[in-house]
Amino acid sequence: MVRYGKTTLEIDAPIIIVQNGIAVWTDERWPRKFFQWLEKEKINLRDIKHGNGHLVLKFKNPEDLTVFGLKYDEEKIFRT
Repeated sequence: MVRYGKTTLEIDAPIIIVQNGIAVWTDERWPRKFFQWLEKEKINLRDIKHGNGHLVLKFKNPEDLTVFGLKYDEEKIFRT
């Protein structure tokens, strides 16, 4: 459950960090599908960062994060 007022969320993503901090996607279709879905759902992010195996999404306000949480369904988005 997300705390009231929270604007940052970490989600699993097929990304690894290699030498010199370079990020490499282990599934080339994942980012394309994810960012197309964000655009289709009109979800706006304030910032996005990557880590080893995850993305950190920062939203403009807690309401945007709640909308993302209600709409985000990994199985539907990344179904092949």
